[in-house]
Amino acid sequence: MLKKSAFLSLLLLFALPWVMRGQSHDFGGIVDLGFEQKLAKGLDLGLEGEGRFNHCFTSFNRLKIGADLDYSFLKKKRLKVSLGAAYLLYNHYGTIENRGRIIGSLTYTEKFSDFKLSLRARVQSTFYDMQRGYHKFNPKTYLRGRLQFDYTFSQLRMSIFASTEFFLSLYKKNDIFIENFRTIAGCNFKVGNGHTLGVFLRVDNEVQVSEPENVYYIGLKYNFKNK
Repeated sequence: MLKKSAFLSLLLLFALPWVMRGQSHDFGGIVDLGFEQKLAKGLDLGLEGEGRFNHCFTSFNRLKIGADLDYSFLKKKRLKVSLGAAYLLYNHYGTIENRGRIIGSLTYTEKFSDFKLSLRARVQSTFYDMQRGYHKFNPKTYLRGRLQFDYTFSQLRMSIFASTEFFLSLYKKNDIFIENFRTIAGCNFKVGNGHTLGVFLRVDNEVQVSEPENVYYIGLKYNFKNK
C-alpha cells in the first residue's frame, strides 16, 4: 500500500508541470557545488556555489554563493532548523545586479527502510540593489513549501528523488498568492567517501500572471560531506 501511494505521488509530481503549461518556454542548465562540515553533534555548516544559464544555454542568468547552519534534533534527527544567507549576481534583462538573500527553514523527515519522505517550510527575503534597476517591492519575501521523496539503492550506491515546491509571495500587502511551482527529479551517485555526484531535471512554472513562463533545466551537482 505504501509503495502504491508513493508511486501515485511521484506521478503527480511529474504531471504538474504539464498541467500548468503556459505561453512561454525556455531551456537552461545549472551547475551546483556544495560542501558540508560537521561542527558539533547535530550542527552542520553548509557552503554552496551555483551557476545558472537560460535562453537555451546561451545566456548567463545567475551566480549564487551561499552559506547556512543546520541543526538537527528529535529521534534520528527527524527535524532540522536552518538559517542561511546568500549573495546573488543576477542578469536582469541585460542588467547585472547584486542581490542579497536571507533564509530560514524547518524540515521534517521520515524514513521507511530505503524510502524517505521530507516536508520543508522555508521563508526567504531577497534584497535588491535599487541603483542597478527599479523594483517595486524590496525586499521580496516568499514562503516556500516543498514535498520530497527519496529512494536509496544501497547495493548500487545511488538514490533517486522527486520533489514539488510552491512559492507563496508575502511581499504584497493586499494580494497574497502562489506565484511559482518548481518540480525536480533526479538521481545521486556516491563516487567516494563523502563525495556525491547528482544529475537532475527541473521545471519552473509561473502561475497567475498574464504571460506565464516555463523554464526547463538540466542540472549537475557535486557535493562533499566532511563528517
